[in-house]
Amino acid sequence: MKTFEKIYLILGCIFCTTVVTGNLIFQKFISLDIPYLPTLDISVGVLLYPITFLISDLLTEFYGKERAKFVVQVTVITSLMVMLLLYISIKLPAVHWSPISDIEFQKAFNVYGLGSLASIIAIYIGQLTDIIIFSWLKVKTNNKHLWLRNNVSTIIAQFIDTTTVLIILSIFNILPWQQLLDVFISSIIFKIISAILDTPFCYLGHYLIKRLTKIK
Repeated sequence: MKTFEKIYLILGCIFCTTVVTGNLIFQKFISLDIPYLPTLDISVGVLLYPITFLISDLLTEFYGKERAKFVVQVTVITSLMVMLLLYISIKLPAVHWSPISDIEFQKAFNVYGLGSLASIIAIYIGQLTDIIIFSWLKVKTNNKHLWLRNNVSTIIAQFIDTTTVLIILSIFNILPWQQLLDVFISSIIFKIISAILDTPFCYLGHYLIKRLTKIK
């Protein structure tokens, strides 16, 4: 296998793993203190989002829109498989000596069904938006200004992603409606800051892939 294809496989695996992990841990909300900003109340799953958008931008940059979409589609299928496996695990009764009881296990993972489905839908919409805008800007800028397409595509996609998932979570009473606006504002602020801060990493990834694959 050529280095170019190996990198595609590695990036795809990291993307898929990050999304599935985010779906597993999203139920926990934390307060994030950033200097000169109000305290941000966000899901711990949001902390992983910058990684997914950074990888999808690199995939689109080097492998094109269709191959980047393919990684997103495989990730959706993988996430649905995890949902099914967890559903089966919840339905199977625990033995009396199990370190984790049925109640504890169900409390941790039962909401994974609706909550994760909302996240999967939002991720799919958000990532496709990111890929499409990134590809469009790449053509319009004649393959220049990587920072522009990286930031613009990511920020717009993150806004759509956040809006979609929080509304669905609130509709199914997973996230209280009274917390919706605070979590939305906190998530958007964090994601915009992350999009800007990951720009150097986008350039680093761009440089490393070109160097390893010897693409001109």
